[in-house]
Amino acid sequence: MPKIVDHEERRRELAEALWRVIAHSGPQAVSIRTVAAEAGLSAGALRHYFQTREELLVFAMDLSEERVVGRMREQSLSMAPEDSMVERTAGFAEHMLPLDPTRSAEFRVWEAAGHLGDLDPRLEERWIRQRGLYRRLVGGLGGLPPLEDPESEHPDPWLETWAAFLHTFVDGLALQMMVNPAQVPPETGRARLRSFLAHVESTRK
Repeated sequence: MPKIVDHEERRRELAEALWRVIAHSGPQAVSIRTVAAEAGLSAGALRHYFQTREELLVFAMDLSEERVVGRMREQSLSMAPEDSMVERTAGFAEHMLPLDPTRSAEFRVWEAAGHLGDLDPRLEERWIRQRGLYRRLVGGLGGLPPLEDPESEHPDPWLETWAAFLHTFVDGLALQMMVNPAQVPPETGRARLRSFLAHVESTRK
């Protein structure tokens, strides 16, 4: 009998093949042909799942975002009660930093897909979700009650200002860690993140 292929599972496998191409050859090497070869498929077979390179990149970015959120949920169930709020917040924010091969690959997917512009139909939606995450993190640092709608602008100007600053800080720190890992290795990135979060927390007191 012919093998039954799970369509969604194959799409995920192709996204993982894209991550591997980026890991060993860089974002510029991503194409239908290179990803198909990495996955052991023909270009024609890959186009059964993704018509264009851009579709594949958007799906890979969506999948990486899904996995980041999944890791955060797992972490929320295993946090030690004695951890400070800065430490807890840092643990969540670290999922957006390239601290290991998995997170480095995810960052490079985001970097590659970031050039898609209008070809990414969910660009604004994705940015709004990210800002909502930073609102939650800053709200926790400030001792605010859980936000009912973190994806909408918050009436507290302190939270809005620091959510924007934290969003920018983490994006910039992640880029520095990727561009110059010798100067900003993981331990330095972790320390700078905690220092920044401690400052954010101090402004609320």
